This record gives sequence, C-alpha cells and structure tokens, in this order.
Amino acid sequence: MLSLWVPELPFQLASGRDTRLSNRPLAFLSPNGGSTPTLWLVNRLARSEGIEAGDSMDRALRACPGLEVLDPAPQIWWEAHVGFGEFLTRWTPQGTLGRMGEALIELRGSEGLFGHPKDAANTILRELSGSMGWSGHGGLSISGTASRLAARMERGIETVLEGHEATYLAPYPLKAIQSIEAGIMFRLNRLGLYQIRDLQSVPVNMLAQFAREDRAKNIIQCARGEDRPRLPMLADKPNESRHTWRMEPPAMPENVPLAQWLLDKLWKEKRSPRQLILNWWDVDGANHRWKADSIALSEPPLLIARTAEAAFQDSSQRRILIHRLEAHIGWGLGRVRSLFAAENKKLEAIEPALAKLRKRFPNHPVMPGWAVDARRGDSLCSTSPHPFRSGRNESVHRS
Repeated sequence: MLSLWVPELPFQLASGRDTRLSNRPLAFLSPNGGSTPTLWLVNRLARSEGIEAGDSMDRALRACPGLEVLDPAPQIWWEAHVGFGEFLTRWTPQGTLGRMGEALIELRGSEGLFGHPKDAANTILRELSGSMGWSGHGGLSISGTASRLAARMERGIETVLEGHEATYLAPYPLKAIQSIEAGIMFRLNRLGLYQIRDLQSVPVNMLAQFAREDRAKNIIQCARGEDRPRLPMLADKPNESRHTWRMEPPAMPENVPLAQWLLDKLWKEKRSPRQLILNWWDVDGANHRWKADSIALSEPPLLIARTAEAAFQDSSQRRILIHRLEAHIGWGLGRVRSLFAAENKKLEAIEPALAKLRKRFPNHPVMPGWAVDARRGDSLCSTSPHPFRSGRNESVHRS
C-alpha cells in the first residue's frame, strides 16, 4: 500500500493563489476571537525563526519582521482535501484520507493498469504536481505504519522491502505509532520502553494488562510492521463506512450470527451510528435491504445489533442460503436532533465520552436526560431514574 503526504497543504494552497508567498515564513491567524490575536498554524520557515503556533501575533512579528500572517480558510482546505481523495480515485478505488494532506491507498491489483506499484506511485506524484500544483512524498510498504513513516522521510517515494518492516521501524520512537494512547504511553515509558524496538519483543498478553486485548494486539502488529489495514472505498464519505461479510460456505438466515458481527463493528467506533443500512444477497443473486429508523439508532449498540438481526431474519423468508452481507454505517450522534444547537461546537467534544459510556454499560441507554424525547422521558421518569441522568445535565438544560 502507498501512503501519500502533502506537507503543509494549507500553505501550499495559499502559495498557489499568491506566488509572492512562496519561500516566505507564513502563519495563519487563529479563528478564535480574543483581545490578543494569536497564531494558529505556522510553516517550517516560520518555525526556523523561532515562531510557534499559539504565539501572539505581536510577539511573532517582532521576532520575524518578514512573517506574513494570513486569514484562515478552513472551507478551502476541506474542499482541497476532498479533491485530493477524488484525484486518488483515478488510480485506485480503495483507500482512506487521514489528516490534512494525508492518504493511504491500496495499489495491489492495479499492476495491469499502471505497472509496478513504485512506478505507479511516482506517476501519482508527478500527476499531483502537474494537475494540482502540490508537492508531495510517498511511502510504499505492505505495512500501513511503515508506509506512513516512510512518506515522512520526504525522499520522493521511499520503499520498505517486504520482510524488513520491523527493522525499518525499530529506531523510531513509540509516539510514531498513532494507536498508542497517552495513558498507555506513560505506562510504557515507566517500564523503560521508549523506542519501537523496545516494544517489538513484548508479548501481547503482557501489553494487554495496560489496554484491551484487541488494542494491544493492534499496537504490537504496528510495532512489528505486521499491520495490514483493510481500507474502505475512497468514494465513501469520511464519516461513513462499509463493512462486507462474505459467508463461506453460505448459510441459512437463522445460522447467520449477524448481531455478534454488527456489535463488533459498532463497538470499535467511538462515535455512535446516525444511519444503518443492511444489504444482503441470496446465492441466486436476489438482493434485500433494511434501514434502521431513528428510534432504533438512539438505543445502545447491544439493542441496535439485536434489532438489526431480528429485522434480518424477518425479511429473509425465502429459505435460501445467503452468501454476502454488507452494512453501510453513517457515523454521528444517531438522532434526528442534536444535543446542542447547530452552532455549538461542544457536541463533538462530548460524543466520544457518550460512546465510551455505551461500551461500558451496553444494557443501558446512555443519553443526557434532557435530550430524550418528552414521551420517552416521561416513561423513564415514571419507572426508575435514568442511570446516567445527573443534576448537572438538568442545570445545563435550564441554562
């Protein structure tokens, strides 16, 4: 797979619109208002002059008189990032967009169209520079972690040979593995583990003392260069995902453990589903479809999975073997109305916390009491207090 990185994409876009900004120290002003204007993003030339993000604009201009401070344009950046994904669909249908200017795509299977993966990667960089005016770098490896770090070397296309992934990753610090959270990193450092080579020989069951077993296994795979991420389709929106299950051998509807399979997909995502569509195909090619309503999506993942399985079995009345199933999930809050007003940005901050509570207490609906529909809220109040309703929530509602 190929990891692509367009460094400092917002500044490349600004330089493309105004050529006089090329090779100059640049910074974007913070969009947050305040009595003291501060810098939001700074490019490499500005950092070499001692300017950092978060510095006041006055201090930055005194330290670097040649600094050009620009107004931020997040909408233009987002449209460019989406355009980056559309550009990559010319080369492969499978991939994912990361942070601004980052992408991971799958080139296996395209040799007949574009030649050897390294030749195809070089062609992609040339086309990226010619059609969009961006300079980028790439890393080519069967490991997702190795390819991402190879792209950061900024050597055009850096190739990590198959079988040498662990050796290549060994000298990097542990923070290079994105799946290691701060709490796990702190404990590993307390044990004297600072580089990836220190983690490569650690057994999974030992790391599982600090993290869930599936998370521990993923971290060890990344450290050893054994991670093989299954990439979604580039045509899917960033907040949507598709999960395909091919049953070998085909099974009767009552023998398909749909609830268990779907629950695994829902629990691995920190966000909650706002849309769920199931498609399945019989062995004779007949297609069936079911879409969850908003009430079902407001339930905890355990109930969503059971509801989906019941609907699946009710709709499969032909008594024919099923060979393929696909779940299309749109991620978000999962309810028609949000917890806050549309202009309030706190929603994104609390959503991961709600998702963690859903995972910890799968048998209880985890929603602030004042966000529940009036009809449902009355029924809950008449039976027993909501398990996660607090006075703090009610005070926020009154305010």
